Amino acid sequence: MVKRKTITPLQPPPQHKYPSAGLLRRLGALLYDYLVVISLLIIAGFIGMGVAYLLLATGVTTVPEGKDAAWLLTSPLYSAWLALVICGFYTWFWTRAGQTIGMRAWRLRIQNLDGSNIRITQALIRLGTAAFGLGNLLCVFNRERPRAFQDIWAECEVVVLGKQDNLDQLNK
Repeated sequence: MVKRKTITPLQPPPQHKYPSAGLLRRLGALLYDYLVVISLLIIAGFIGMGVAYLLLATGVTTVPEGKDAAWLLTSPLYSAWLALVICGFYTWFWTRAGQTIGMRAWRLRIQNLDGSNIRITQALIRLGTAAFGLGNLLCVFNRERPRAFQDIWAECEVVVLGKQDNLDQLNK
């Protein structure tokens, strides 16, 4: 008995449950998130300066001759600390719920093409290729299914949720 292979016709592309996010919604969410990130950077700055003060007060470190304590603000270690806070904010929210605070306000969600949350590596790729939000300008060129530069590189999408679905995301 010989088994015959059945040839199936090409499957149509999967229908997406939610529409892709356009440029204006993305920029609105980005603005909201920038306000939150600035607040986090102020708090992280206070923490960083507190640690620097403790290190100076305990004698663990010293300020180079001819410099004052403000020199610590230009330290690569301090800059790395602030960059870690920014990357941590976006990575945490994108991989946990698929939404930052600004994205939640604008009913946006970042997800894989199958609807699952993105991985940490995808979040880091998005951060590295977003160019501080300029990557979103690529959405202008594909109005039917807009995707930003960072979406393409990280192999994910940003979609607009319905009101009820956005509330459901909040309760997860």
